[in-house]
Amino acid sequence: MSTHSILLIDPFKNLLNAYRMILGEEQYQVDTTINLKDAYDFFKKRKYSVIITEYIPPYETTDDFIQWVKKGSPEVHILIVTNATIDEKTYEKLFALGVGDIILKPYSPEKILVHIKRGLKERSLILKIREMERLSLLEPISEEIQGLIFTPPFFKKCLRQEIKKAKRHRHPFSLLLIQIPKTNDLADRFESFYADLLKILRKHTREEDLIGRSNGEIGIILPETDQNGSQALMKRLLNLVDQYPSFKLDDVMKASVQALFFQSFTYPNRFELPKSLSPVLGEIDR
Repeated sequence: MSTHSILLIDPFKNLLNAYRMILGEEQYQVDTTINLKDAYDFFKKRKYSVIITEYIPPYETTDDFIQWVKKGSPEVHILIVTNATIDEKTYEKLFALGVGDIILKPYSPEKILVHIKRGLKERSLILKIREMERLSLLEPISEEIQGLIFTPPFFKKCLRQEIKKAKRHRHPFSLLLIQIPKTNDLADRFESFYADLLKILRKHTREEDLIGRSNGEIGIILPETDQNGSQALMKRLLNLVDQYPSFKLDDVMKASVQALFFQSFTYPNRFELPKSLSPVLGEIDR
């Protein structure tokens, strides 16, 4: 049985029974209620991974419930499935409150299941970020960017693991290293430049690609990526950074972009890491 619990909220009991059957077949643990008052009580007694709710009038009460849930448990994925007419302003408000998805009735069971699985994936990522913060594995600046930017020790640990895995399974993997300007070169613009650069890298790499700091460089571990894939990504990132509006309009940042130095390493193709990371290979060979 799945370890994920789902709370269903809808005034129509027949619909709740249909939900329960669909989700029960997928081995989810399911609780149902026809009103928000009971939903509060359910949530106080049990941890839920997903909440599926109708947009129940008066709509402010549903808004308040969503806000209350997300304040205490930001990882919970909230899915609104509704007959209500939702205008663009309401859409924006609901997503700002923390709603993950909105589906208009009628819908297919398959559609609900797809949205639940996507929500569980997002929940897992939020919990992962929280754990990394607890272990101090994330760079402080990572709060400003979309994704995970790891500290040098953890990045090197992941690199060792990836090399071992590639050797064991004889699969390719690549590593991109980006030499960034020194803090003094950008003065008070450094933090802004660094954050914008990381935003570009995180947005245009895969979820499984790991980005971290490494001795004045930014490193990107690319699992299951051969030399052609690595080179293609490097060219794409170079172009994206070069065309980024904030960098193009600021002469100092523009000069810093031109000073960026990209390197690509692919296992097993002549996998010789720079001096800053060569101890990683030595630790593996011991």
